[in-house]
Amino acid sequence: MEWAIVALYVLTVTSIGSLFYRKTSSAADFFLGGRSMRALPVAISLVAADMSAISYMGLPAWSYQYNLELFWVSASYVLAAPVVIYLFMPLYMRLKMYTGYEYLERRFDMKVRLVASGLFLVMRGSHVALAIYAPSIVLSILTGLPLYFSVLVMGVFTTIYTSLGGMKAVIWTDVVQFSILISGVVAVFWLSLSRIPGGIVAAYRTAAAGGHLHLMNLTFDPLEMTAFWPAMLGGSVMILATLGTDQAYLQRYFTTRSLREGRRTLLLDMIIVLPVAATLYLLGDVLYAFYHFYPARLQGLPNTDAVLPFFVMRELGGLFSGLVIASIFASSMAVMSAGINALTTADHRLFYKRWLRPGKSESHYVRVGRWGTVGWGAACTLGALFAGRLGPLANAFNKMNAFIGGPILGIFLLGMLTRRAKGDPAIAGGAIAFAIVSWLNWKTDISFLYHALIGMVITFAVGYVLSLRGPVPDEVRLAGLVHGLAPHGSGNPAA
Repeated sequence: MEWAIVALYVLTVTSIGSLFYRKTSSAADFFLGGRSMRALPVAISLVAADMSAISYMGLPAWSYQYNLELFWVSASYVLAAPVVIYLFMPLYMRLKMYTGYEYLERRFDMKVRLVASGLFLVMRGSHVALAIYAPSIVLSILTGLPLYFSVLVMGVFTTIYTSLGGMKAVIWTDVVQFSILISGVVAVFWLSLSRIPGGIVAAYRTAAAGGHLHLMNLTFDPLEMTAFWPAMLGGSVMILATLGTDQAYLQRYFTTRSLREGRRTLLLDMIIVLPVAATLYLLGDVLYAFYHFYPARLQGLPNTDAVLPFFVMRELGGLFSGLVIASIFASSMAVMSAGINALTTADHRLFYKRWLRPGKSESHYVRVGRWGTVGWGAACTLGALFAGRLGPLANAFNKMNAFIGGPILGIFLLGMLTRRAKGDPAIAGGAIAFAIVSWLNWKTDISFLYHALIGMVITFAVGYVLSLRGPVPDEVRLAGLVHGLAPHGSGNPAA
């Protein structure tokens, strides 16, 4: 029965996404939904882009095995979101771009755009691969089929509806999938809690006695990975890099009708993300309490990352099991569809339209965009076969984001906040930052959550100092690209 429900879900979502096939007559429709979307569906799509099975399975697995200290990484959203709303969005929305990396070319030069775009392709492609891999663990456990077959099933069906429907298909299927995800979270939370002798009181006491409710670690020891300071400071930089420079997120802002609507989107995103993340962490504590009372039922658990689907299949079964498994698929199909759409947009705008085939018709670019989506879907599906080598799901993508996100964020901030910054020094700053962070990762045990912060600071500082040599860039050319230099002939951008 579980397999039938999951199969029905995958086919239904694929059909819904494919309905938008005939509504994408132009490149703006395919890549940006015609810039006509309202805040709420886009905000839900943003949450869905973040809450893949990496989060859905990984966060409960983390708190089940350790404690709640990693929650502060999610909580640091409240520090990052206002910076994006008031610093990044006014520039982006005024310029009417397809990708955020077009800003870097206008502010600096083509080399900077190439570097940032290339890093994005690597980072987001890896994230999509992880998003396919995580639910494929579930499908493999559910059916007994080899993992590679499960990866192919996930990759193929998601690629189909994304390539046919474009950005509107991504956003509206995200809304459907997020609704299923939340239903699954609520169902498993309530059902697992109801099976603990003594209910919520017993669950609380058991988790607390085992140290699994520990939330605040105020040590300044830089080797403590989940201490409050690296989680909040480093976490806020990683989230800022994602919300402010990652095309998978920027592309959603660009689908909205105005700056005001874009700001509402991110505010709603923040309001939704925090309670969902808190619930997922607490779910891990509930599962810990359940297996504390029934330790023999853990026999057969393949690894800690699979504790949520393992519980669902062994203890719930039937309709509820199908719902939860479908919700895990929903979370990752949403991330994959958004990721390969963003990868295609960045690739298409920079390489194909700019250099290979400029001046072609809109229908031509839509057709090429569809084939590009198929290509990226295939590449990410192949990468998913090796995603299991990156360690626990809760931190797998965070580790890569900490390496790459900091230097990219530093380059964007150089462009937005300083008039002195130039292209080559910005790239040099990013390269030096990446080298230092790589050395820290190799030679020290400092918390990887500090890596993004260190990378951002070094990129900004080195890039700015090196830019002091030579003439100051022309302010006329920088108008509208640096905060404090309004576009000629206009005041502040309309909200």
